[in-house]
Amino acid sequence: MNMYKPVISIFLCLLLVVGCSGPFSSTTENLPLQGIRITIDPGHGDTEAYDRFRIGPAGEREEWINLRVAKYLEKKLTHAGAQVMLTRGADKDLSLGGRASLAKIHGSQLFVSIHHNGSGNDPEMDLPIVYFFGDARMNPASVDFARILVEGMREKMVFEQPDAGAVYSDHLIYSSGTSVLRNTVAVMPGVIGEGGFFTSAEGEERLRSKAYNKLEAQVYYEAILEYFRRGYPTAVPILLDTVKYIIPGQVLEFQLDDGFGGSDFLGDFTVLQDQDSLDYSWNPESGLLAVQTVPMDAHEVSLQVFGRNKNGNALHPRIFEFDTQAGVEWHAFDFWGDAFSAAEELYEQLSFDENTADFLQLPIMEEALHLYQLSLELQIVHAKARVAEERILTLLKLKQHLSKEDLSEEIDLQQQRLDTYYP
Repeated sequence: MNMYKPVISIFLCLLLVVGCSGPFSSTTENLPLQGIRITIDPGHGDTEAYDRFRIGPAGEREEWINLRVAKYLEKKLTHAGAQVMLTRGADKDLSLGGRASLAKIHGSQLFVSIHHNGSGNDPEMDLPIVYFFGDARMNPASVDFARILVEGMREKMVFEQPDAGAVYSDHLIYSSGTSVLRNTVAVMPGVIGEGGFFTSAEGEERLRSKAYNKLEAQVYYEAILEYFRRGYPTAVPILLDTVKYIIPGQVLEFQLDDGFGGSDFLGDFTVLQDQDSLDYSWNPESGLLAVQTVPMDAHEVSLQVFGRNKNGNALHPRIFEFDTQAGVEWHAFDFWGDAFSAAEELYEQLSFDENTADFLQLPIMEEALHLYQLSLELQIVHAKARVAEERILTLLKLKQHLSKEDLSEEIDLQQQRLDTYYP
């Protein structure tokens, strides 16, 4: 709308002055993000040949805007002492899995994917949106940062509908969430920022401006500063080196840090073992959180710790996975060939004649089943994969005969596997 243009022009002029004299860019001694690892992900890239949606009415493409903002932000963060991973530095594509992998390899403490939005049916739509992964209750640290970022966007950037800006779950876009956030949430908080709509003529005009791109980068930068200023609390499991697996009822300890080298946390904690709440004891002097595990039959168990530091910043409930005794026993071999050979030796000991087979064969048969299944778990496609699948079907039928259990469902599923995957 024309009424915004004088305001925008004045604002961008002021921005150019501020951008050259900001407190964090004028000195190398002030490093508020010293040692912090951050991944900046400019969304998309090199899609001009096939993607006709990501283009504004005057021809500006989303991936170009994303990259410009990301580069300005990278420079600001680096000057503040952060260790920055930029997933792409040119107009090229990178797989979604590759973006997430880079963030995890980098050991990032925050993942920020920079995007801009578009609407195919409402050219007037223009508002800020910040997405987090999944359920807000299970991803509180990402929501904390998302709220800081969207408020900064609404306060300092220009939109046609600024008051409509909000924080949303990415499950509103895809039922399983966005790939980059889904594949990083286990280890770090992260968001996808949408700093306006390139399909709006007014929005595109702003987003084409490098000065406005610098403003957007400044908004991201200030949100990151504020987020880490509040402290980045952590919970680290303490395990003895001699412990190979956890057993039911074992007490595990987590060393908590409020982000300032202390243990000043607010209110209660929640500790989940595979989504079930555990009893815990908290020692605010030492920062140790002790949790009582409960019986488990799975091969591995996951634990997550929820809580907030004195400034209200949430622990990111990263997923810690531990082997169980059953899991260690299940993974008797590390190479598929060894598991398969051991299974074959047991298979040769079995009798499949109904007149001679008896229930005393059950332990041998169970172990053979286990090892054939393990060989496929270790290497799903191998030289003897079909033989392993056929042996599993034969052993299930024998087990049903000897044990008198109803294994018809398992037998049917295994037969379907053979029919479907091994024509």
